[in-house]
Amino acid sequence: MVISNIKTVAPAKINLALAVTGLRADGYHMIQTVFQAISLYDQVEVELKGEGITCVCGDLSGENNLAYKAAAQFMEELKSKQSIYGNMGISISIEKNIPLQAGLAGGSADAAAVLRSLNKLYGFPFSYEKLLIIAAKCGSDTAFCLKGGTQWGEGTGTNLTKLPLAPEMNLILVKPSKGVDTSEAYNLFDETGELSILDKDLWAEALQKGSGEQIGKMMFNSLENTAFSLVPEIKKIKELLLEKGCWGALMSGSGSSVFGILPDRESGLGIKESLANRGFHETWLVKTIV
Repeated sequence: MVISNIKTVAPAKINLALAVTGLRADGYHMIQTVFQAISLYDQVEVELKGEGITCVCGDLSGENNLAYKAAAQFMEELKSKQSIYGNMGISISIEKNIPLQAGLAGGSADAAAVLRSLNKLYGFPFSYEKLLIIAAKCGSDTAFCLKGGTQWGEGTGTNLTKLPLAPEMNLILVKPSKGVDTSEAYNLFDETGELSILDKDLWAEALQKGSGEQIGKMMFNSLENTAFSLVPEIKKIKELLLEKGCWGALMSGSGSSVFGILPDRESGLGIKESLANRGFHETWLVKTIV
């Protein structure tokens, strides 16, 4: 049966650890990171119809959306690979649940979902490895969002190596009212931050043991202090999560969201209430996912 549309979910990511290790000649930062997929999703529908590419996503509609750019990149690669006949129109519709400027890769998650869907709709013209190459052209987090699970990322974040899967952990995710612009965070880091490295083997060992409490103690983010100066609420949230009993708390990516590892989901309900009393209403109880 020929299908013309696919509805799918696009999971957000967090960084269990992130170290800025250097700066390339082209201005891109080199990092080491432990990526982890979580159960906060956008809803993405991709349909082959009409002409050209359309992307409907509220205020984020249009060609500047990363999902639109992913579709355009996919079609460019497809045209160079084979002759295409008939309907070439692509319609993308996105229901956003992942907040913006939060370090959760919402745009990259949507782009990855579009690439997966288009590859299926066009009869799998690209291997998984080729799809990862296309994804790497669509933002530094898109390749991870295509893979999911738990991954070690290097370079600009597109060089991925599979790690032992993180244990299923209950998390509380908090987004302050203000977001963090990634470029601004890295520019300020260049002025005030310090380069660092992660120990991949140590992380693989900790993930293999599957202790959320141990993982919480190891979490680290080079960009936190920079982000604290941009959005002081980030530090307040982190301190509150630790005060309320999280095994560890960390800003994700370049911010502004912060997550905490919960001993159990029930404790998260109480923390959500405490956060709401302090004016932090964008909170989610989520889990790590494969």
